[in-house]
Amino acid sequence: METQQQDFNQIKQQPIPYGPAQAPSDERLSAFEQGQLWEGYMADSSAKCLLQYFVSSAQDPEIRAVLEYALSLSLNHLNAYTQMFNSVGFPIPHGFTDADVEPNAKRLFSDQFMLAYLRYINRYGAIKYFNTFVGSTRPDVRQFATQCIDEVQDLHKKTDEILLKKGFFSEEAHIPIPDRIDYIHSDRSLYKGLFGDKRAINGLEIAQVFNSLEAKLLERPIVIGFMQAVQSQKVKDLLNQCKKTMDKQIHRWTQILRDEDLPLPLSLIHELTDSSESPFSDKLMTFHVLTVIGYTLTDYGIAIASCTRADIVTAMHKSLAENAAWAKDVMELMMHNGWMEKIPHAADRKEIRGFKH
Repeated sequence: METQQQDFNQIKQQPIPYGPAQAPSDERLSAFEQGQLWEGYMADSSAKCLLQYFVSSAQDPEIRAVLEYALSLSLNHLNAYTQMFNSVGFPIPHGFTDADVEPNAKRLFSDQFMLAYLRYINRYGAIKYFNTFVGSTRPDVRQFATQCIDEVQDLHKKTDEILLKKGFFSEEAHIPIPDRIDYIHSDRSLYKGLFGDKRAINGLEIAQVFNSLEAKLLERPIVIGFMQAVQSQKVKDLLNQCKKTMDKQIHRWTQILRDEDLPLPLSLIHELTDSSESPFSDKLMTFHVLTVIGYTLTDYGIAIASCTRADIVTAMHKSLAENAAWAKDVMELMMHNGWMEKIPHAADRKEIRGFKH
């Protein structure tokens, strides 16, 4: 245990590679930049806690090395966010600290699952960093986003390499190569599927359904693991609602792929132990589940824009609504417990002028 703690200290003491050109003192962070940096700080402070426990729990040297690399990235990112916040006098968010994690708690997940889950959350990091890059104008923010995009790609390659080597990579679906170019002449053939005959699922729809199912199969063990470890009965009840929603959606996407005789992603529920010792605070676990819901809403939004078969689009809309409703319940619980930090917002001009809402 002492050796593992020393490893964390060594990671924290590594030189920070990030060194953006300091912006002029009068160059303000835009509303977009404030929002993205605030969200990024919160995400990395929670990821730091998650990865500290993952590193401490990991037994496979190759997997542990990748987890340590990911942890070092989160620590570097937190340093970079702090520099940019300090340049404009922005208060550093509370986020999550060492008080929210017990690295030496009993093992809750297998090494393979922790690596697969790292790959899952890293994918959404890529989306966030790219959005930060294209929406920002301040040079140091753009430089930071560019560096993060490169790091995400590198981490993705590392996780894929080890997962493939260990045999924990989901088999992708394959479809025949077209022998000619075809055009669609009837909207019924494009959209049909809600009632009666369904047209064959296309490549984009396969990708979205497969991705949705794979995400749920990774999220489910996290939620069940948190249910085993969480202290608050209210949080446990909320997580149980989440599990039931996930089970419905897993059945939904599984049925579509099976009807088309397509392969299913790996189920990793057996990679969960029977430990009930909590490695994280209830606040951290609740926040992380809310973050996962955000990932899901992003996925379903992209899927709705990519799919045309009526039954698939309807299922995506239904799943999105289910997750949005559940997100509201989670946020209400976080606010009730005083766990929800306030996102930077515009000045309330009515309040400033003395008008009541």
